[in-house]
Amino acid sequence: MPQIRIVLCPVDFSNLARQELTLATEVSAAFGARLVLHHNLAAVSPGFTRAWEWNEVHHADHVSRAKAEAYMRQLLADLPKTVSAEATISSGPLAPVVLELAKQLPADLVVLGSHGWSTPDHTSVTERVIDRCTCPVLTIEEGGTTATPFRLFSAGSDESSRVVVATDLSAAGTHVLAYAYDLARSAPLELHVVHVLPSGADVPSAERAEQKLLATVPHELAERVQCYIERGDTIDAILDFSYGIDPAFMVMGEHARTFFQRVFSKDTARGVLHRATCPVWFVPAATV
Repeated sequence: MPQIRIVLCPVDFSNLARQELTLATEVSAAFGARLVLHHNLAAVSPGFTRAWEWNEVHHADHVSRAKAEAYMRQLLADLPKTVSAEATISSGPLAPVVLELAKQLPADLVVLGSHGWSTPDHTSVTERVIDRCTCPVLTIEEGGTTATPFRLFSAGSDESSRVVVATDLSAAGTHVLAYAYDLARSAPLELHVVHVLPSGADVPSAERAEQKLLATVPHELAERVQCYIERGDTIDAILDFSYGIDPAFMVMGEHARTFFQRVFSKDTARGVLHRATCPVWFVPAATV
């Protein structure tokens, strides 16, 4: 099963921080993991960063650090007493700081919210972390409207959380499946595994893909795993399927990509991240 012993949760001063903290707390409680909250004092001016990353409390001076410390103390105080947690404050370019902290801890999971797509002028911190982080990253898009709460366990209930798992059945895709199956061994999850074929795929191709997908399902999880073959544009098909299931979260892979691949080809991971209405748990190939 996934060894989740340390969860890193970077937070800013936006409303999204509370959503991130809810996810991180649920995972930490489920696995008995140590939760590390992190806040970064931005060291660059508003002209070189997103507006949400900058306000008066981010100036690297004594007052701003005092405000940040008070904020972090309040977050810690609001956590359940059963969760072992601590907080740290840093200063510097946010994405490199988060990646280095995740490496040094070392974190088994980073929980990080997304404020939106990269633009020609600004790079999304969440996208950069997903790109380069060697441990899984659990994300939530600001403004997500899912009706199903994120949870791994439900106290006093036998109901399973529905989870959508997207795979392309490549070597990296089968690693994602293995990770999702391990999660289901650790928690009462109901997995809905989906593979997308092109719109013009014939019936024999679909049957072969379905057989390949079914062959990945562990015997002991057979009653909690359902497999589906969809057709169409990969991103649209995954999202449409997810909207129909209304899962607690999604699990999918993140392939290492070069700058030119990101610019000149569709990026399924980012397309799903920014349009999903539920949290997305990204599993990099480096973790397996």
